[in-house]
Parts: sequence; C-alpha cells; structure tokens
Amino acid sequence: MVGLVVVFAVVAAAASTAPRAAAPAATCVQPTQPAWIDYADKWVRFRRMFYRPGLAVTLAHTAPAAQARRRGAQVTYWDMSLKTAVGTPSRPADPGRIPGVAARLVSAATKVTGCGTPIVALNELYGARLAANSSPTNAQYRANVLALVRALASRGAQPHLLISEGAETVGPSGDWWRSVAAVTTIVREVYISAPTLEGLGSSGSTIYLRFQLRRAVRNFTTIGIPSSRVGLALGFHEGRGGRAGLSAADWYDVVKREGLAVRQVASELALDSVWSWGWATFRGARMDPATVDAACVYLWSRDPALCDATAAAGKRFNPSRSQPAEEPGRGNIRLRVLSTGHPVWLEVRAAAKLAARIAYVQELAGAQWTSLHRVVLAPFHPLRMPVSLSKGVHVLRLYVAAEDAPLGDAFWTPSLATRAR
Repeated sequence: MVGLVVVFAVVAAAASTAPRAAAPAATCVQPTQPAWIDYADKWVRFRRMFYRPGLAVTLAHTAPAAQARRRGAQVTYWDMSLKTAVGTPSRPADPGRIPGVAARLVSAATKVTGCGTPIVALNELYGARLAANSSPTNAQYRANVLALVRALASRGAQPHLLISEGAETVGPSGDWWRSVAAVTTIVREVYISAPTLEGLGSSGSTIYLRFQLRRAVRNFTTIGIPSSRVGLALGFHEGRGGRAGLSAADWYDVVKREGLAVRQVASELALDSVWSWGWATFRGARMDPATVDAACVYLWSRDPALCDATAAAGKRFNPSRSQPAEEPGRGNIRLRVLSTGHPVWLEVRAAAKLAARIAYVQELAGAQWTSLHRVVLAPFHPLRMPVSLSKGVHVLRLYVAAEDAPLGDAFWTPSLATRAR
C-alpha cells in the first residue's frame, strides 16, 4: 500500500520527571487502497480544489506543495522527466550517474513532500513494449532504470514508475519487470479517447473501460507481480487519449464512467494507487473552463462528498452512479465444441470479471493434462479457435491460470469429451 510508514505510538512516561515524548509521526499518504493521487502542480490553475484533507496530490515544486500541505492535502513528488536521469533506449545515460541522481531526487522529494519516505513518481519509462534485451543500448537503459529505483528505495523513497503502453513480459523481460516490482509500484497509464468511449454508449463504454483496465493490470499479475504493486493512471487532457474535442456535456459523462470503472477495478484487484493526469494548462496553452468541471465530476465519481457534480456539470448531467452489472467471475466460463472436423473448432465464453485472465485449452493424455492453446479471456464476444487433434476421442478442459491478485487462484472447467473426425 502506498505511503505507508510505521507510526510510532508514544506512551507518556509515568514518572513526572520523564522528558516530554515527541509527537507521533504522521503518515505521508494515508494507508488507503487504492491511494487516489491527482496531478495538481503549479500548472493546474484550480489546484486548490485538490488541496484539502483526505486528498493526495503529486507535485514537483515547493511553493504549491507548501500550500497543499497547509490546506491538509498529502503530497507526493512528481519527476516530470525520467529521461534526464536514465537516458533513452537508444541513448542510455552513463550508469555511473545513477547514485548521484537518486540522492538528488530523494532530497528534492523530501523537501517538496515534507515526508521522510516520499512517493516519487517517475514519468515515464520508454519502450515498455520492447524486450528488455532487444538491443545493447536498451539493455543498458533498463539496467539504469532498475539501478535508479533500487537506489531510491534504499534511501527510503517509494518509487512509482509510470508506463504508457502494454509491457513485453516474456522471458528475460518478465524477470526485469519482476525485479522492478520488488522495489517499485508500476503505474500503467490507460488513456482512451473520450469520443471513442462516448461512441460505445453508457453501458458499452463501461464494459470496455473495465476490460482495458483489467488487461493493463493483468499484464503484470499474470507473471507473478502482486496487484498491490500495480497502479493505474487516467488521462483527462485535451488531446489524443483525452477529451479530444468531445463536447463538454458528453465529456462529463465519460469522465464519470471512467471514475466509476477505475473505482470498481481498483477495488476488486486491490491495486496500490489510481492517478489522474490532464488538469494542467501549460505555458502558452488556453485554459478550457470545462476542465475544472470535469475534475469535479471525477472527484464526485470517487466519492459524492468530494464535489457537487450536478452543479458543476449542468442540467444534462446524469447523476446516476449505477453501472452495468457483471456476472460473478469464477463460475461463468464455458468451453464448447463447435465442430469436430479437422481442425476441431472450440468456443470459449467468459464472464467480464475474468477479462484478460490467461487460460489454456488442455487435453488429458494418460494421467496428465497437456496445454494445446493459449487464450486471453475477453468479455465482448465468444472466442473461437481451431485446435488440431488426431482422429478419435479426446478429453478437453479449459484451465484458467493463477494470477497474483485477490481471487486469482487457478481453476478449470469440467472435462469435455469429443470425437475428432
């Protein structure tokens, strides 16, 4: 859980001559799961909306951080350019610089947050989709990243590594990600264009969002990384992957769906944190007045007590918090034979909550089950696949592999006998 530090209970000495005990140390970010962390640095003109008790913000500058702390917010540190510290996959930095960079980052983070064990957001890893050893330069880049997060953790910081795309996790790449997750929380940015979501309708967009969020998390939990070491980030910026020109009224509804969907997924998978990006108006850009209202809707989607979304979003806003129901995840999966020709065609149907779990079509051979086909479960349509089987009777099942998340134990469907022609 992010931001959790030991709170030392101070017991007053019985003797009147004993020195006065120090005040209990405060936690840096309250031990909630997930922690909700919003980008609210000096570029966010309405940042005071986030500066209050019960909210956590991520900042890079001391002045807004001091203001946030005075108003009761918890503060994490935002490092805008990981590139400065470690280089890029094609031009990695000198690894000899890493210890000094880590020391400077921790010093800056401690100053900004007022926290001895600060959360440090590293924005962001390049080339997550690449194999860790895809080239000598990328191997050095990845080594630099790993050295940096280990150095930060050794100095008491809590690194959070942001990534913008699905990660390659096969072989040595998986080993690298597991090594990173041992000392770091991996925060996957899931930025989906608002017009795309609006085009799917209320129900369709919610199901699609949940699928994409679960898939982003299971990119890691299915290789043994605990879900408590994974976070999600949503984007509410103007351009690609954000609002992208959608009308304000429609955007508010999309923001609501995003907030409710990530709230559900983060809870069911026990994620470390949920981050928001996009509230800033950087130098030279025009502030969109709809952004402050969208931020209110996002806060409301987390907790209606945080903001009055109906007042902010206007009369067209639908304040209903009800979402499309989902079947219980574990029991709703089925393997069916469609055709017994050559090849045999199979169909898999799975409940939405199993989205992005890894499954295998298996055959019983003697006393052993052998995997024939790998399946990534999806909720949108039946998954149909050909499997080459020799003529004769075969006993099949669908085996759902374990993941390192709540209710992530392995399980399998009842055996199914079929005769291949």
